Amino acid sequence: MKSVIFRLTLVLSLIIVITSCTTMNNSTSGNSDKQSILGKWELVQINQMKATSISEAYPGGAPVLNFISTKMLSASDGCNSLNGGVTVADGEVTFGDMMSTMKACANVEDNNFTSKLKGKLKYSIVDDKLLLIQGDIVIMTFARPSTLAGTWELEEFIGKDKSAKTLNDRFPNKKPMLTFQNNMVSGNDGCNSLNGAYIAVGNSLTMKNVASTRMFCEGVDDAAFMDRFNNVNKFEMKDDKLVLFANDIKTMVFKKK
Repeated sequence: MKSVIFRLTLVLSLIIVITSCTTMNNSTSGNSDKQSILGKWELVQINQMKATSISEAYPGGAPVLNFISTKMLSASDGCNSLNGGVTVADGEVTFGDMMSTMKACANVEDNNFTSKLKGKLKYSIVDDKLLLIQGDIVIMTFARPSTLAGTWELEEFIGKDKSAKTLNDRFPNKKPMLTFQNNMVSGNDGCNSLNGAYIAVGNSLTMKNVASTRMFCEGVDDAAFMDRFNNVNKFEMKDDKLVLFANDIKTMVFKKK
């Protein structure tokens, strides 16, 4: 009997040790992933920018760094694609020669970005942001790319009229839907189809050149939807929902399809 109890105690002890080690490894892995420079980063701040915002300086989309490994980098400067070697070690990034496509893009501050990808820079990851540092000055800040991609169906709408209308009252035929993909947006406003471009930098979001069909749908608040949609300036991801703000006011909530 004592032998059986001893064996059971030994087995239980081993289980506790293995479980503890697994938990510690998972926790460490999670923290390590957050502190890893590998993967994609999107520009949210850059020194010596002439425009008043990243979306104005890079109307075709914010520059991106993609650390494929600690030796290989691909990137976009908001106009052209770049590829080249890097060395990432001991909190520093050393940029090698970068090959680039040769497109000409008007009103893009691409040279300001590429001029900073030279030599050795210190880096730090703070609050899920990548800081590139020259001397003691942060010259560029990056964030992980937004998670807008996909199709979203409207779940809550807050119109300027602040009425008590339900979603079905406002959109009796079909619920508005939006699809975000590769800086393009498409969908419908509950009546008409729409399509255009968007720029997402960090949590800021700007719609560009949005066009729609011109059908008339009686009893549909499509005009109210488009008024809110065209004035969207930021977004949040909360509980797997997409929350859109127009002029910093919460206006729409979407669920993933």
